[in-house]
Amino acid sequence: MITLFLNNPIEEPLLQGMKSDFVGFLREKLNNSTLQIEGELQQHNTKRKAYTNKEKFDYLVDKNPYIKELQEKLGLDPDY
Repeated sequence: MITLFLNNPIEEPLLQGMKSDFVGFLREKLNNSTLQIEGELQQHNTKRKAYTNKEKFDYLVDKNPYIKELQEKLGLDPDY
């Protein structure tokens, strides 16, 4: 049994489409008639990147709430 780890659900139909040719090729080259392939979807814990100044500021405030207090005391605008 061979397990291929897939990063995206879109890859699963692609694997199914080429699976029979791929298994046939491997069975011929490896002389193994019981070879099987399955796809397993991996879950990634990816966070969205902060691009704007406001998103970056909010990220920093989440890490350290005192930044918000400092911003208010100094009268700074996080958008600039």
